[in-house]
Amino acid sequence: MYTDERKEERKHVSWHEVLREIASLDGKMRTLVHAAYGDHVDLVVSGGDEGYVLIQWKEYARDISHYVLTTKQGDAEVAGRIITVEGEGLPVPADWAISLEKAIPLLGDLLQTCEQKENVDLQWLLLETESGQMS
Repeated sequence: MYTDERKEERKHVSWHEVLREIASLDGKMRTLVHAAYGDHVDLVVSGGDEGYVLIQWKEYARDISHYVLTTKQGDAEVAGRIITVEGEGLPVPADWAISLEKAIPLLGDLLQTCEQKENVDLQWLLLETESGQMS
């Protein structure tokens, strides 16, 4: 696990420690948590601005699949939100900015099982799939 607050990689971190780091994101001093599970998956949670985060999940199987967690309902907020990542403001669509309060239960399950789950409010959007085969 890597966090921008500590600026160092920690190995063999339990899922509840990762979840605690995610819950402490504040959009100022703590804006990034990157948890990798071997060569299989990456979870990147960034932001914390006003309680909202950007959540990305990447799976490395035969193909590489990159997902982002989104809200299910069409958000009327057209302009989106700014999510701070390591001091830089990143504009994201409004439905990609997820409330930490809603995300924590789903992320707890994800960190324990490494399986994507959805709920009433949140769903995974596949952004891209790349061939994992080397030529």
